[in-house]
Amino acid sequence: MKRIKFFTLGCKANQYDTQSIRERFLSRGFKDSGNSPQADYFLINTCTVTSGADQKSRNIIRRCIQDNPGAVVIVTGCMVEKDWKALADIRGISLIVKKGFFPEGISGFSRHTRAFLKIQDGCDNFCSYCKVALVRGKRRSKDIHEILKEAKQLVGCGFKEIVLTGICLGAYGKDSSSRVGLVDVIKALETIEGLSRIRLSSIEAGDVSAELIEHMSESKKLCRHLHIPIQSGDNDILKRMNRKYTSQKYASLISGIKRDIPGVAITTDCLVGFPGEAEEDFNNTVKLVKRIVSLKTHIFPYSIRPGTKAADFDGMVDAKTVRSRCISLEKVSIECRDRFMRGFVGKKALVLVEGVSRGEPEYLEGLTDNYLKVKLLFKPGLRNSIVRVKLKNISGDGFIGEYIDNL
Repeated sequence: MKRIKFFTLGCKANQYDTQSIRERFLSRGFKDSGNSPQADYFLINTCTVTSGADQKSRNIIRRCIQDNPGAVVIVTGCMVEKDWKALADIRGISLIVKKGFFPEGISGFSRHTRAFLKIQDGCDNFCSYCKVALVRGKRRSKDIHEILKEAKQLVGCGFKEIVLTGICLGAYGKDSSSRVGLVDVIKALETIEGLSRIRLSSIEAGDVSAELIEHMSESKKLCRHLHIPIQSGDNDILKRMNRKYTSQKYASLISGIKRDIPGVAITTDCLVGFPGEAEEDFNNTVKLVKRIVSLKTHIFPYSIRPGTKAADFDGMVDAKTVRSRCISLEKVSIECRDRFMRGFVGKKALVLVEGVSRGEPEYLEGLTDNYLKVKLLFKPGLRNSIVRVKLKNISGDGFIGEYIDNL
């Protein structure tokens, strides 16, 4: 039996794509090599969102070739869509494959407790720093009947939480005349017996509708967690980024969400060192992060992406300054995380147990619906179970929890 090993770089949409490809290989008699470093075939699903992602993709490709002479090395993903010629220069790659709009769908999700379900692909935003719209194409939405079919298969496999994902998730349905939108998909999924949680991946500020906020405030299944990228808290930088909001509008949106959905967690992205970013501009980003009290802020240093408008902008920020700003913002991010988490000490919560805590076999680890990480003393047989706990105290970036009862 031929063995194949998969590598996935980048976003949840890429992880979904890899799972779809994995199922197609396994249906043809291949065996997933899992954690074993040896295989007859290697498939690398690349990411190109940053120059660092490009380099990491190339490093994994070269390592597979070097460590496994004679193996078949297949490369696909976002980096392939625009830079396949550069990849073709790497001696040892057997096949470079461009992806279709939607793979064939999935029926499971290897080595995961939460299943990702891609319902949308493509982006029409064309932010000036971002290559995604160039490599993923125009926005397009999966038919709601196909979504429901996949979701029922996943729930049938035992998944209690489904994470809806897409390249521009909030744009779901906007490319169609059917008038079916994201909230309609959520409501349809909520009717599936056995599905306990529906979580949204990243969504743009302009796509967070009043309808979505209202439904999240009432829903028993939609998780109280929204990942809404900031990128910058400075209005001039936001305009140069081609972002469609101001710092004030973003702050007002988050304030309204927190007012209407008690306990909601906000996570976000910030891009540091965009061309022309002065110290005052960066400080405006810091102020906005502090104002929204995010649970987690993902920080990315700006890197030039060939083909984007920002690649031709003047005013590159030197690397030392960018590193210093990233460190400063990370400290603020941790302060905000701790401030948000302190509000839940002593509270009761439901935790979906994902498995043994990495490096701490005496603990299990899982998530609350509002994305709080919780560690619990190990008990056998609780993986993929929802348990009721008391959040006793903060430990690092999560909580130590105490069992109350099982559900």
